[in-house]
Amino acid sequence: MNTNEIQQIPLVIGVTGHRDLVDAEIPGVRARIEALFSLLKNNFPDLPLLVLTGLAEGADRLVVEVAAEFDSGIVNVLPMPKSLYELDFRDESLGEFSRLEARYRTIELPLLTQSRAEDVALQGHQRDLQYERLGSFLAAHSHILLALWDGKYNRAVGGTGQVVDFHQRDVSALADGQSRSRLDISDDESDLVYHVVCSRESSGLPNDELEPCTASWFTRNDMTPRVAVLPQRYVDVFESVQMFNRDSRALPSDTSHFDLDPVDVPKNAAEACGAIRQVYGMSDTLSSRYQKRVLWALRTTLLSTVLAGLCFIVYADFSGQGSFIWGYFLFVGLALGSYWLAQGLDWQRRYLDYRVLAEGLRVQFYWALGGVEMENPSRYSHDSFFQGRDLQLGWIRNVMRVTGLHVDADFKPTEDELAATIKGWVGSDNSGQLGYYRHKAGDKLSKHKQTGWVTAATFMLGLVAAAVLAFGSDYLHGSTSNWLVAIMGLLPIVAASRQNYAHRLAERELAAQYNHMLNVFENAHRLLKQTESAAEQQSILRDLGDAALNENAQWVLRQRERPLPGSDAAA
Repeated sequence: MNTNEIQQIPLVIGVTGHRDLVDAEIPGVRARIEALFSLLKNNFPDLPLLVLTGLAEGADRLVVEVAAEFDSGIVNVLPMPKSLYELDFRDESLGEFSRLEARYRTIELPLLTQSRAEDVALQGHQRDLQYERLGSFLAAHSHILLALWDGKYNRAVGGTGQVVDFHQRDVSALADGQSRSRLDISDDESDLVYHVVCSRESSGLPNDELEPCTASWFTRNDMTPRVAVLPQRYVDVFESVQMFNRDSRALPSDTSHFDLDPVDVPKNAAEACGAIRQVYGMSDTLSSRYQKRVLWALRTTLLSTVLAGLCFIVYADFSGQGSFIWGYFLFVGLALGSYWLAQGLDWQRRYLDYRVLAEGLRVQFYWALGGVEMENPSRYSHDSFFQGRDLQLGWIRNVMRVTGLHVDADFKPTEDELAATIKGWVGSDNSGQLGYYRHKAGDKLSKHKQTGWVTAATFMLGLVAAAVLAFGSDYLHGSTSNWLVAIMGLLPIVAASRQNYAHRLAERELAAQYNHMLNVFENAHRLLKQTESAAEQQSILRDLGDAALNENAQWVLRQRERPLPGSDAAA
């Protein structure tokens, strides 16, 4: 996978495990790894597999051998610059490392801010912290953590037990005094471990309750933490990513969007953030496509309802118009058909999910470009997305784990890129999100007012028709009276349909939401102009991104409460 190109979102398998596997157990352990790859290939054919590995001896290299046999993608993630990491290996092991490192794409994690190269070159705490960073990086960017592990938790910084613990509880030695993540009190899709039990040459057999060469799915579930079958909630997440991949294959090859291409961005920044930009273009294009289909279905359903009502009124109130009963059948059938088509093909859910993904990627892109870091050094931009909101949207975090892989590892923007972020994201009255929300707030308010005018006008016309019938019936021709009655019956249907349309689109709420976000970006624009400190500007951008993600969450939940007519359940 190139840094600036993602053809399909992969299913990412991060590898952690012991270096000193027992030779006699390797065939059995290998069989369990092969079973995992076979299962994933068969059950999720539209998810290419991507393995992240540190290329250490033992577990890492065994998994790489199996992954290559299954034609899986492989990315080497080194815990430190290559020249320092090579000090871990000797003779044949160093030769094998060099051969594998040259064959696959490599990411080198930079040294921690407090570390010096001469200290990391020596065995000790500073070097261990780099391994801890590798473990937390692999766990944070993996959909499945493949652990070749004896099941023993210990205090070794950067050890396999600690990596598993981080993947499930988000607690890292990199942050002193770090408390458990908020994700721990809600359902989440980020804790999935495939545990292959193994012994170690240095410490013998695994934990008493575990048998070597067995495997299980290991999660945070207190009741049944280890199960033989992949739990359904993770299947649902992977299925959603598969659907995105299938939909994206039908798109044109170039789906880049100017929204995520601010001016004067240096080439290296554009390349580093290329995966985010590309997937944003895919999700934004798909969202627009399904939005048009949802609007078509909604308009067709409501218009057909009005026309069916007209046919019924004419059939009932006018003699000799029996043929209108067939029009009634036609339009009712068209309304039902458009509704069933939209429901059966899941247009609304796809529209909402892809819109949410696009907006999450927007924040991820500008945070990366502007050098915005999380307050916790072991957390990344995808960890801020929809925390505890909706497990069904966990697949979006999975996508963001992939798109952020390279920028989270080794991209450090300059002040020029920070300035480009402010200009491209926040913008001004006629550009960026500030200009966008200014335009959309006015547009949504105008549409909300139009709905009020249409509703008032239809009821007024109905009252006029009723008044004519009440006070002038003696002077009306029979057919004229019938038409007035028909108008009185039809106008409430028109008014109700327009109100229903406005309700489904949440016109009033969206007008308020866009106005709120306009105020948020105006405040951010004002605060950014008042400071020249890069750290303060990045802090403002982090708060701005959090506000945008929270508002995005509110939007999708609001939209889910407004399914297409004919359904009582959210799409």
